[in-house]
Amino acid sequence: MTHGHSTTTLARPRPRPGSGAGDHTRLGTRVIDEQHQLVRRRPHRWVLGLVGFAIVCALGASLFVLPVQAWLRQEDDLQRKQDELAVLVQANRELGTEVDHLQTPEGAKEAARDELGVVGPGEERLSMLPEATGPLPLPGGWPFDTISQIVIAQQTPPTP
Repeated sequence: MTHGHSTTTLARPRPRPGSGAGDHTRLGTRVIDEQHQLVRRRPHRWVLGLVGFAIVCALGASLFVLPVQAWLRQEDDLQRKQDELAVLVQANRELGTEVDHLQTPEGAKEAARDELGVVGPGEERLSMLPEATGPLPLPGGWPFDTISQIVIAQQTPPTP
């Protein structure tokens, strides 16, 4: 060992003549005997290479494509949550203003009138029902036709 860098001082065994262990390919790799090869025929090597390529592609997709899709989904979710937060902050401001108003004597008095129907001294409470919008639509048929005619007759003013 007079030239090159040596990593060990142990002598390496010499290949046996005719074993093919000393043969090297153009890439500098050692040629393996046919009996020791994992796949012996070339078409099967292409299948093995294709399976290996599919595994590498699946690994690449799981490491790069799927995280990017998740990141984009998270950005959309974040935008929706920020919009919801803006609405909630506005509602919180309005409720804070209402609380401040209710803590004043005038606000408490208004709330008691609106919510509880409290009447002050010298005041009179009048309850009014909402105006009726009109008769309910009745289905066609024997008893309902007669009722519909009665309701129409009651709603029309008498002619003098």
